[in-house]
Amino acid sequence: MSSYPANPLLARRQSYSHCVPEHVRWSDTDLVGHANNLAFGAFCETGRSMFVKRYVEKDAAERAMFLPAQLILNFLGEAFWPAQVDVGTGVLSVGRSSCRIGQGLFDGERCFGTAETVLVLIDEQTRRPLALPDSIRNWFGGYLIV
Repeated sequence: MSSYPANPLLARRQSYSHCVPEHVRWSDTDLVGHANNLAFGAFCETGRSMFVKRYVEKDAAERAMFLPAQLILNFLGEAFWPAQVDVGTGVLSVGRSSCRIGQGLFDGERCFGTAETVLVLIDEQTRRPLALPDSIRNWFGGYLIV
């Protein structure tokens, strides 16, 4: 396993102002006894979903539908049942109709995985990309990882 994520800022717990708790479930483990690759993806999905939750709920004041266009997972270490996992999520960059988010998976202070995901804003009816409104662009700006 690699010792370094593609972006070293993603492995720093202090890079994230948005963090949600998760845990390694027994069903997340493989024959070796550690959380499998699908569990890493599920932890990241929980973090991403909670990050944009304010926009995707049916009664949201400003509704926006984001779909992942790319996901890169970096496996930096092992996580074992029943570890508490903290999923940090922040913004790496903002484009015209998308943003690139970064995530860190932490067991205590130890980062055992990172991820980079491109989220694209789409129109719910046409399913085509939409330009990010200034309000969402500004909100993303409050979570920049620097």
